[in-house]
Amino acid sequence: MSLIVQFQCLFYSFLFGFVMTGVYHIMNRLLYGVPMFLRYICQCLIGICFGMLYFYGLVFLNEGILRLYFFIFMLMGYLLYSHYYAYYLLYFLEKIVSIFKRIFSPFIFFFRYINGIIQKRIGRMKRKWQKRKHQDIKNS
Repeated sequence: MSLIVQFQCLFYSFLFGFVMTGVYHIMNRLLYGVPMFLRYICQCLIGICFGMLYFYGLVFLNEGILRLYFFIFMLMGYLLYSHYYAYYLLYFLEKIVSIFKRIFSPFIFFFRYINGIIQKRIGRMKRKWQKRKHQDIKNS
């Protein structure tokens, strides 16, 4: 393996560790309200997909040869992300979510208003049906 290929693999490992950690944090943030069992299944699936992507990238770069220093550079990418960029990415995601909430809040208000009207009518119909049901029982 030539020196240029090794540098490419090192950069790939570093970048992959950085991106993998970012996507993992984003997925955990999106799956926060999901039950724990489903979250663990999604995390396992994401881990398997990332493992396959990493190995296929190494197959493309250097015929799939794994070295210990590739994993060390992946760990360095993880550490760089978690110490310096995780806070900013999650802050940015929270801002995007708040912007979407502001954009869609009038629509949500409208649909909740319509749903309230429908639920009131359904409640009235249930009461009428219950009265008729009790009247039929009394008459028989």
